[in-house]
Amino acid sequence: MRKTGFVFVFCLSVLFSGVEAQQNLKWRGTNYWGLNGKYEMAFDNYNLQTYSGKVTKIDTLSPTREMSYGVYMVIKNNTVEHTVHLGPGWYIMYQDIGFGVNQEVEVKGCRVTFEGKQFIMASEVNYKDKVLLLRDKEGIPSWCGYRKKTGTR
Repeated sequence: MRKTGFVFVFCLSVLFSGVEAQQNLKWRGTNYWGLNGKYEMAFDNYNLQTYSGKVTKIDTLSPTREMSYGVYMVIKNNTVEHTVHLGPGWYIMYQDIGFGVNQEVEVKGCRVTFEGKQFIMASEVNYKDKVLLLRDKEGIPSWCGYRKKTGTR
């Protein structure tokens, strides 16, 4: 009987330690890129504009200290440069992106100021005959759950 009690207590402790670990688990796809994050709340779906130019730089950054890294690019049209945030790195790296530095692109997005920095949050990027869809018609990011029409087309 003593052995059975020990096994029961051991099983309970393993079970409860797993529950505690799950409560502290940060699921892939969060990293503060979600809909309720202060970064994502800066996106204004009613203020979309189109920007075009040649890509001069593609790099990574973290919009806030808490966020995982994201991908951005700089496009230049004549003398005007625009910094364009595309999305989280873990999402962007799995997209079929066919554009690179020195290629012409057209970006649909909204200009925002976030933590003192001004940039464009992209909704889609057009290049040649492809479109990289980053947000749906309501402005919900493609990386926030399953979407039927995301990625490139």
